[in-house]
Amino acid sequence: MYAGHAALALLAKGIRPRISLAVLVPVAFGPDWIGWILSATGRDPRVLSHSLVSVAICATIVALVYWSFTREPVDACFVWLTYASHWPADFLTGWKPTWPGGPDVGLLIYDNPVLDMLVESSLVVLCWLVYRRSLPRENRNRRLSYLIPVGLCAMQIGSYAIQSPEVKGPLHEIIGEAVERWNGGTSDSASA
Repeated sequence: MYAGHAALALLAKGIRPRISLAVLVPVAFGPDWIGWILSATGRDPRVLSHSLVSVAICATIVALVYWSFTREPVDACFVWLTYASHWPADFLTGWKPTWPGGPDVGLLIYDNPVLDMLVESSLVVLCWLVYRRSLPRENRNRRLSYLIPVGLCAMQIGSYAIQSPEVKGPLHEIIGEAVERWNGGTSDSASA
């Protein structure tokens, strides 16, 4: 789930407007951040980033850090919930570990892109509506505010497009050719 995590951050912001989206969005993607960092080191990050145990521990750490700065216990609980929401959201779309040595579980709706788009787009719209209600009345109907759900849904469609073989192959070729031209162009200019 990609857009759905950002949508859940919007939901938390709509309920607790004092919490910054600059905090909530990265927190909503917390397990992915850990996974990306561990992947860069060559490790298999799944249990360390996405298991129920890891999510509970990291959500607690993030909420305690937030609370230590703000002394707002209810807001810290919403930060915890935003981080923890990552696991059930991923359970819907993928296949996630439960605990070290435990089973992997999930509904795998990623296997059905149309169903996934319907689920994630619905989540985006519902969370955006809650967020929108928290805005001052004069900002609620601004056209710019409609870019949020449109952008999140476009992001989800884009993630499918990039992953499909029909797009992925030509995209890799285009990037490879651009890198080759760039490297060729810099070496020619350096020798001149």
